[in-house]
Amino acid sequence: MGLMSYAQDELLKRIIRFLTQAVASCYISGGYVRDLVLGRQAKDIDFVVPAGAIPLARRLADDTGGAFYALDEETDAARIVYPSPSRWVVDLAAMRGPDILADLRARDFTVNAMAVDIRDCFEPEPTIIDPCAGQSDLAAGILRATSEQAFRQDAVRLLRAVRFVATLNLRIEPRTESWLRRDADLITRPSAERKRQELALIVAAQGAADHLRRMDELGLLQHVLPKLAKLKGVTQSAPHIHDVFEHTLVTIAQAERLGAFPDAQLGQDEEEFLSPFSAELGEHFGQIVSEGRTRATLLKFAAMLHDVGKPSTRTIEPDGRILASGHDSAGSGIAEAVLRRLRFSAREIRLVGTIVKHHMRPGRLLKSGPVTRRVIYRFFRDTGDAGIDVLILALADQLATRGETLERDHWRDYLGLAQLMLESYYRKPQEVVDPPRLVTGQDVMSELGLAPGPRVGELLETVREAQVEGQLQTREEALEFLRRL
Repeated sequence: MGLMSYAQDELLKRIIRFLTQAVASCYISGGYVRDLVLGRQAKDIDFVVPAGAIPLARRLADDTGGAFYALDEETDAARIVYPSPSRWVVDLAAMRGPDILADLRARDFTVNAMAVDIRDCFEPEPTIIDPCAGQSDLAAGILRATSEQAFRQDAVRLLRAVRFVATLNLRIEPRTESWLRRDADLITRPSAERKRQELALIVAAQGAADHLRRMDELGLLQHVLPKLAKLKGVTQSAPHIHDVFEHTLVTIAQAERLGAFPDAQLGQDEEEFLSPFSAELGEHFGQIVSEGRTRATLLKFAAMLHDVGKPSTRTIEPDGRILASGHDSAGSGIAEAVLRRLRFSAREIRLVGTIVKHHMRPGRLLKSGPVTRRVIYRFFRDTGDAGIDVLILALADQLATRGETLERDHWRDYLGLAQLMLESYYRKPQEVVDPPRLVTGQDVMSELGLAPGPRVGELLETVREAQVEGQLQTREEALEFLRRL
């Protein structure tokens, strides 16, 4: 089989035909060539052209039906994301230097400094342009910078090094690591969009908690995610067994495991309570929220930020107990600010903010008494479909809080609550979560002689809660209920 394992992919052939006709020279470069040398079937492909990559990408997106994103005006780079079933992600960038050899030598790491001419790409054995011996480093499992100045030329490469360790299972060559540590503070220079792109790929990778710890060891975390770095050494009272930073990393790891449906590795009790919803949860966490980022990845971001409100709300009681009352609400605003600074989409910011805000709610429901249909309705009314993410994060949070001290009965109580909520959401949505409306706001105003205002909405909610509890089934019953009110 030739290098281009997608020779039969009609969309890819259409893209290459367009580029062949649109520009005098164009190369497939970087990660796509690297992954195919490794025998991986990549779905991200990078093209390099002499100049004008952003306007060219816009024309290509219009011609082939992809969603266009300008990544960086300074480096003249753009992205096109294609929907299912292809899900191709295509990047176009302007050439750095007068020719492809100069461009490759100016790249970040040797394993990315390879290219194939698009006019040669579908040949059985296309020529790989490899001026930095990237194939040799790949075979040895080494991540090597192309030069001592690599990180100073483009500081986002500092994060990219961690990403390649995370996704390619490479080890950083010692001299490259020394340069990385030396230049770590330069990571403040790149645009927020470029840092977000690399950080999201790091968090999306398996073992996200380990990769964030590696970022901390290399001196990057304090500059990229200072709110997370400041959790180090923030102590907590029992039942917590870790400080806030270690607790957060364990929560991320557990959220990653529990969010991997339908392939989540579950324990015996988890299997009993959660496996009936494996298909639905797999579809939920596989949803793409923005620019290829899935809900599973955003769940890990929520886990990363779920306790960032603790330092500002932390108090020590006279008996020595440490409390952080309201850290969930405070943390929600902080989490949204962190993602806003990194230029995540508005939808992602709302989703993570909602998850963080409500992550303590399942535990409070268990303590407050019977979880009635009205309680379940209010939970999903306030959280929407983010309620599913809240439930999974709450489970991960409990595992991280108690660790080996977690009692089985306590754990089964949490799993039972999650099962009850998931049963209502997926099996009884019209009965409990989103019942059909029996009356409208106009009905309320007509029957009770009210003017438009908040009271109308309050009465509509009262009717829906009575409906959820089974007290009302018809419009006439709802109107009579309103008259009695």
